[in-house]
This record gives sequence, structure tokens and C-alpha cells, in this order.
Amino acid sequence: MSLFAAIFTTDESFTMKLFLGIGLIGLVLILFQVVFGVFIGHDGDVSGGASVDLHGGHGGGGSIVSLKTVSGMCLGFGFGGAVLEQSGFTPGIAALGGTGIGAIIGAIYFWMMHSLYKLKSDGTAVLTDAVNRSGTVYMRIPGNAAGAGEIQIAFGGRMQNVAAFTRGMGLATGTAVKVIGLHGDQALLVEKL
Repeated sequence: MSLFAAIFTTDESFTMKLFLGIGLIGLVLILFQVVFGVFIGHDGDVSGGASVDLHGGHGGGGSIVSLKTVSGMCLGFGFGGAVLEQSGFTPGIAALGGTGIGAIIGAIYFWMMHSLYKLKSDGTAVLTDAVNRSGTVYMRIPGNAAGAGEIQIAFGGRMQNVAAFTRGMGLATGTAVKVIGLHGDQALLVEKL
């Protein structure tokens, strides 16, 4: 008899049904996250309020208590416990084994997500790559750093539009400029070539 069919039969023990139910909850949560990631563009993760954040408050993959790790733990505990009980172990031993399997799967899932999120960038470090490069004014830049305009510039392997300021006279659309530094965290400081 398959593990999934065991939930709906009266022949299986309460603990077997409980293990399988928890495993199915973990599986549904993982599928929920995949659907959100593929079709909606969101990672489908929610971090708990009492979480331990390993990124200094930046969120996203650094929380030990998150939907991703909990779903991995439920999957391992539920299906691991069910397999152990079906193999003849007592419900107590199956629960201990399921807890261990769930902890291992949760830890592996956390490590993988933590490693992937470390690759993320908030964009500030990338702007430094634009310094000393030339670009073209895309939207007029007001003079004396009175406001932001926008330039088109190639860096980071692609053409990008980036907010830009200038200390001198205003720069009209189409003017060739050189990036001389950063203006805050998300804008460039430019001068006319």
C-alpha cells in the first residue's frame, strides 16, 4: 500500500496517519513556494517574528525559522517517521528518527538557501564598477547637484540607466559624460566629457 493511500484507510495507526499528514503539509508548503517563485516572482517565504536573522536585518534567506526550513523539517519528520514506522519501528522510535531526519533536511535546506541568498546584491556595490566609465545623459541632469537626472552607461556586463547628479552646469540629454564618483548609495556623480 502506498504511503499516500495510508492516510485515507482505517487500517493504518493514528501515528502513521499523523506522520503522513505532517509530511503532506511539508510537501504542500514546498509546492506553494515553487508556484509563488515561478508564476508570481515571489520566493513564497515568510520569516517568523522570533527568528534568528543571520544577515544583520537584511532578511531574505537568513532566518533560521522560515517557511522554507519549517516545510523541509515537516517533510522529513512526516515521511521519515512514516517510513520508519512502516519498517516495523515503534511509534516513539519512528518519531525520534523522523525528528532527526526533519532536522537534517531543514538544516540542509537552510544552508542551501543561506548560500544562495549570500549571492544576492542590493546594487550598491555594483555602482562602483561604473566609476571612470563614460556614458550618455538619458534624462537631463540639473546643475549644482540640485536634482537627479539619468544616464545610460555600460557596466556589469550590460547597458543600464542609472540616476546621476552633476556639480557643475546642467547637462542636456545626449551629452557625453564621465562618472567621477558615487552620489549616495544609488546614484552616480558625473561631469561633462
